[in-house]
Amino acid sequence: MKGFYLSHINKSMNLVRNNHHVVYRLNPNEGQGTASVYSVLPGVEVIIFNFQANHYMPTLHPNLNILELNHCFKGRAECKMKDGCLQYIGEGDLFMNMMSNHSDRIEFPLGYYKGINITIDLDKFTDKLSEYIPDIPIDIPDLVNRYFSNDECFFIQAKKGIQHIFSGMYSIPVEARETYYRLKVLEILIYLHYFDTTKEQQKKFYAQQQVEIIKQIKKKITEQFEQRFTIDELARQYCISPTALKATFKGVYGVSIGAYMKEYRIRKAASMLLQTQESIGEIASTIGYKSQSKFGAAFKEMYKISPLEYRSKYDKE
Repeated sequence: MKGFYLSHINKSMNLVRNNHHVVYRLNPNEGQGTASVYSVLPGVEVIIFNFQANHYMPTLHPNLNILELNHCFKGRAECKMKDGCLQYIGEGDLFMNMMSNHSDRIEFPLGYYKGINITIDLDKFTDKLSEYIPDIPIDIPDLVNRYFSNDECFFIQAKKGIQHIFSGMYSIPVEARETYYRLKVLEILIYLHYFDTTKEQQKKFYAQQQVEIIKQIKKKITEQFEQRFTIDELARQYCISPTALKATFKGVYGVSIGAYMKEYRIRKAASMLLQTQESIGEIASTIGYKSQSKFGAAFKEMYKISPLEYRSKYDKE
């Protein structure tokens, strides 16, 4: 498997220096996004990624002896493996790899991504760790060998322990982040030291050809969102089994095709409520709802207010 985040920020990103960290901004023609970099320990950086974009192209760090820990908070990221297969990190997952297993392109299937990347330069940090955690004999080279003995990366799927460690890292005030992140990095290393790797089932990966078919299907159903396609007719049209279609779609986009399209239609309706003068009934019909009441219920389930209340609340903004 390949890793997919790099501490060496993409050269196309613009640099902004702050008192506590460095912020790189994505080139506007590639979307919107920032990478905020905090140096917290010798050889250790914490990077906060926040992207509204479809992809990101990192630049390879010259030192390959770097351990990366990647936590996904929102969205999804696609990673291409050495054999051409694709792996996905979803919300709450922790993905680990060495810099030598880099990827030169990261796709964001949902069009957005927020996450944390921790890079640990093993040449600079390994001998320093005992100074910060003197009572726990963490051997970094041994830890690396344990996690990557059978593969070139390791997944820890979303669980409470991971959420507990990372959740506060996204909301802590900027002025406290350097100190807070320093403590969190040490906490993460302790967690990994005691984690039983033998009990963690690794995520399934997908063949690139099959993923391309799913992306074609996604393009079709979103461009023709007013229509309702069945799994069977899509499977026949694209020469893929219904079972493979459902499984691969969920693997790529994180939800079932039905759930994805429901959210897509409701978001489209929310945009129409603010950008057009069409009635609620007309909008419901346009996005494929025959029943205005069902549309209203689906809209309220997602936005917690009715379509009319949504238009009244946000139309002036």
